[in-house]
Amino acid sequence: MINMSMKQKIFNYMCFLVSMAVICTFILTLTLCYPLFFEHTKQEVKDEATYLTYVFNHHLTDPKELLKDAQTQTRITWIDSEGNVIFDNSAEPDKMENHLLRQEVQIAQKVGAGESYRISTTLGTNTYYYAVRLDDNSVLRLSRNNVSAYDMVQEALPILLAMMLLIYLTSLLAARRMARNIIAPINSINLEHPIMNDLYEELNPMLIRLENQNEQIHQQMKTLKNQQREFTMIINNIEEGLILINHSYKILAINHSVLNILNAEKIDYIDKNLFTLINNETLYQAAQNVMRGERQEFYLPLDKKTYQIIASPVTKHNTVKGALILFVDITEKRMAEKMRQEFSANVSHELKTPLTSISGFAELLQNNMVRPNDIPLFAGKIYKEAQRLISLIQDIIKLSQLDEKNSTFMKEPLNLSAICKQIILRLNDKALTKQVKLIFKEVPTSEIIGVRQLIEELIYNLIENAIKYNKANGSVFISLLNEDKNHLILEVKDTGIGIASDDLPHVFERFYRADKSRSQINVEGTGLGLAIVKHIAEFHHANLTIQSKPNEGTCIRIHFSLKSD
Repeated sequence: MINMSMKQKIFNYMCFLVSMAVICTFILTLTLCYPLFFEHTKQEVKDEATYLTYVFNHHLTDPKELLKDAQTQTRITWIDSEGNVIFDNSAEPDKMENHLLRQEVQIAQKVGAGESYRISTTLGTNTYYYAVRLDDNSVLRLSRNNVSAYDMVQEALPILLAMMLLIYLTSLLAARRMARNIIAPINSINLEHPIMNDLYEELNPMLIRLENQNEQIHQQMKTLKNQQREFTMIINNIEEGLILINHSYKILAINHSVLNILNAEKIDYIDKNLFTLINNETLYQAAQNVMRGERQEFYLPLDKKTYQIIASPVTKHNTVKGALILFVDITEKRMAEKMRQEFSANVSHELKTPLTSISGFAELLQNNMVRPNDIPLFAGKIYKEAQRLISLIQDIIKLSQLDEKNSTFMKEPLNLSAICKQIILRLNDKALTKQVKLIFKEVPTSEIIGVRQLIEELIYNLIENAIKYNKANGSVFISLLNEDKNHLILEVKDTGIGIASDDLPHVFERFYRADKSRSQINVEGTGLGLAIVKHIAEFHHANLTIQSKPNEGTCIRIHFSLKSD
């Protein structure tokens, strides 16, 4: 369909209207003027007939000479009373038939004057006839050819065409000018604020609708922008990586997390192809599979971390329109699973050892394979292993409670200096046995908010470990330090055998023992002491640091916050 411009339409309509107006005016003029022209012709013929009748009746001149010399467009025929033609200025009288039966002649003979309108047998044209009876009973007939409407149109056609051409050219110029003047204000409409335009009154409803539509569009755009902003804020604040793509692999949405996960450049990836971002064969294959409608879920190691990749197709009417790809960091979860597996294995091993000893000693006693004098010795060993087993179970229970953030633990103001003194007093005998000196340095302000039972356990384990793995005639320095007005540091430093650098990252793991460095000293323990220390510190939102060198000793610091949790 060909679209026509408004200017062209205005021009065409004007030319059509002008042309129709000219034609209609001409037809109307012809319709109105033709009867007047005919009446004028009749009147001229009658006037001439009156003049000639007067001349003939009064014998003012020779009739035939008068008729011969007459300069007129009117045909004059003189007919005697018998109907014979005496004179005719357009034909030979002798060759003309008798005119007695002519209608106008008969009427004239009867009433003195008659007229008729017919096609002339002599001239072959439409003719008006007017006959007058003279005093001598002869008849003087005048006639004049009548021009038909068709003849008038034929004669006026060149003028009409010239007028229409002139009017058409004038209309062309006028139409262009008018169209330009009409269109100019419309072309300059301020579409941002339509109702502020001073235009034609007829356009006001349209401008009002435009204003309303602009307002609706503005509100919709505002809503869309807010939704887009909220959506972007939400996806950028989730830890999981997110990519939304269409069926052509064009990125529709992406968050900052996935850029960090993939170590990608921090640029705008919207509308870019997914494979400009992904440079991994597994992800590449998964993206292709999900576009075939297959949901993908697998684990992917990236940069020392493990991610669970979930790629789901987005469908509409059973057609894949795009895909949503999620990157979920499950490194800690996998580590936790591994730790739980190792913990279960270690617990089984640690429980099995004392139970095996208890079972063996009990079997010997049951079968009377022990001398009476050795029974107290074997009973003591059974008791010792049972105590070891109880201690291990208690430590496992404590770790479980700490893992679950048990709500039964109630926090209260605690004086660390007083607790340290109590623990030092409890461990003094063990230190003397190991020939280790305990040295305590306190500060004036040492109050924190915490759980007494857990803080006592933490300090006890730190000092006990420092004693266990110390050297003969060694020392353990227990210090309270004010780091700043908001923090208090508990420091336990020994002069013991130390820990190798490779073992340092693992000493707070459950059942972990730095065997190479610590096998030099035979110590008892569950292997959960430092793991419990770590969990208690985390429970109190305290930071834990450790420094150690083989044969130089170990220093563990706990940074407590003095602000209420």
